[in-house]
Amino acid sequence: MRTINLIPQEGKRQTEGRQKMLLWVALGLIYLLLLGVVTVWRGGAVDDAEAEVRSQRQANDELQVEISALAGAEDLSNEFGAAVATMSAALINDVSWGRLVNDLGRLIPDRVWVTSYSGSVNRLDPAGPEVQLGVGELAFSGIAFDRPDVAAWLRVLDSDRFPGHVGTWATGITQSSIGEAETVNFGSTTSLTEEALSSRLFERIPEIF
Repeated sequence: MRTINLIPQEGKRQTEGRQKMLLWVALGLIYLLLLGVVTVWRGGAVDDAEAEVRSQRQANDELQVEISALAGAEDLSNEFGAAVATMSAALINDVSWGRLVNDLGRLIPDRVWVTSYSGSVNRLDPAGPEVQLGVGELAFSGIAFDRPDVAAWLRVLDSDRFPGHVGTWATGITQSSIGEAETVNFGSTTSLTEEALSSRLFERIPEIF
């Protein structure tokens, strides 16, 4: 059967034109919608970034306040360190005399009497070389019944029961008497080692972090 076109060609072209116009309008609306979505999303990201910047500035301001409050802490710490260094230099050879005498009093042999004692320390320079022969000396004068008793005294000073000493020797042993009892007078000297030093400075000074 033969097809007969009843629509004029001009009307057909107008219909096609309207369809194309509607298509472009639809595409434009879709583009505007997408543009709005992107704009809203970007606006939210900018707001989040600005909020983060404000939060960081507030944190920086708070830290600056804390730093200002602690401005004198470093000077105080330096002053404390200098004082500790001064005391350390002054007490570099600080001997615990009370501990030494107390230990000695418990270990003196029964047949020996200590009549006098004296002690001295070597004044060391903290930056100088170490003293190899000891940090000081301890000298005694005493009385014993016999020379073997003097030897027992020397063994006590050099034993592990009386740490902090080395190189003990006797000097000036002479015969004497107390009433009718025969005795000997003697002197003895011993070198003090680092074990005789006190640690009171480091025990009493607090640590600062």
